Amino acid sequence: MKKKVSLTKIINRFINRSGQRNDIMSPEQNTELWRKKGVQIGENTLIYPNVFLGRNGRDPIIIGRNCVLTGCTVIGHDASTNKQLGLKRSMIQPVIIEDDCFIGFQSIILMGVRIGKGSIVGAGAVVSKDVPADSVVVGNPAQVIGKVQDLIDRRKELMKIHPEFFPVDTDQNN
Repeated sequence: MKKKVSLTKIINRFINRSGQRNDIMSPEQNTELWRKKGVQIGENTLIYPNVFLGRNGRDPIIIGRNCVLTGCTVIGHDASTNKQLGLKRSMIQPVIIEDDCFIGFQSIILMGVRIGKGSIVGAGAVVSKDVPADSVVVGNPAQVIGKVQDLIDRRKELMKIHPEFFPVDTDQNN
């Protein structure tokens, strides 16, 4: 038999305790919301509203300075073996995202992982192992495909060939 879900519960999924809709908050507002929940977040970091931090921010997650998190999931716990081990609480391990990282849309970072300084996690990547500093990782499971500087150099060359791929008005094209 299907469980009835009230309209109020559905609406509340999109509204935080301060009464603001999560889907229309700015990254700055959303970052402050996570800080208020106790997540350690460095200065100048932006967390977009469609980001999920494990157990609503109660997982041990540390995010450095100058990072951008877009539509990703960061999980610092695992309950998959609780029944077999006779545990009532999830195993927890911290996730550390060092300074100057970009975490792409729909990527998943699992417990115990350290994302090295200046790294890029590509959209859809599933990260279950540490990422070296200044690396680009993609895929499931995430694999290092190169260095950030190499990606920047390739993009600079692409800009020369196809400037139309790189809009000048960056305020509307984040």
